This record gives sequence, C-alpha cells and structure tokens, in this order.
Amino acid sequence: MNKDIPQNWVNAVNAGNLDAIMDCYEETASLFATFEQMPITTREGIKNYFVGFTSRDGAGVEIKESSQHVEDFGGGAYLATGLYDFYYSENGTEVRHPARYTFMVRVDQQAKIAHHHSSLLPAS
Repeated sequence: MNKDIPQNWVNAVNAGNLDAIMDCYEETASLFATFEQMPITTREGIKNYFVGFTSRDGAGVEIKESSQHVEDFGGGAYLATGLYDFYYSENGTEVRHPARYTFMVRVDQQAKIAHHHSSLLPAS
C-alpha cells in the first residue's frame, strides 16, 4: 500500500504545481481547509483554494516528521495524521500557521486523498 500521499502532497504544494496537487485528490474528494470556514466539496473548489494559497509569495508547507501517524484500515484505505506548518511571505516576513491534518486515503490502482481535514492549532 502506497503511504507516500502526505509527502507527495507536500512536494506538490511546495512546488506550486496545481496539477500535481490535484492529482493527489480523488475526483469526489472533500477538503476542510485550514483557511476556509466552509467545507469544500467540489474539485473546482479544491483547485481554487490551492490557486489562492500557492499564489502567495514563498507559499509552502512543512510536515512535522515526528508527529506523523499512519493507520491502515484494511480494505484499501488508510488514515494519515499529524502536524504541519503552512508558511508564506508577507511584506518580506515569513508567516507560519501551525496546523493539524488528517488525510483519508483510498488505494485502488492509485492512492488518492478522499478527504482532507486541516485546522489551525489552538493557541496554547
């Protein structure tokens, strides 16, 4: 079972490659996005979200390696969870947003994200 989806997704986001980002998602995927209030339930909506994010100067994401956890659910599905930082430059200063993620991935011929939930970490 290919469990590289989180890293493939990170690489695509960091490259600003919209086709590669969208290739990580199933056609019917949903996204509870870090910087949106409402769930995104269409492919076009997911693409538009990432157009907005990747158009920011220096936009990217960094997974906290020690936080990653993958749980195999059998039947061709797994859950990948952990922490990551979204970052971008604003007025020459790097801005970071610590967040948590869950990727629900279905594996048929190819591993694809069926559902992605991301939310900012609460202030401690």
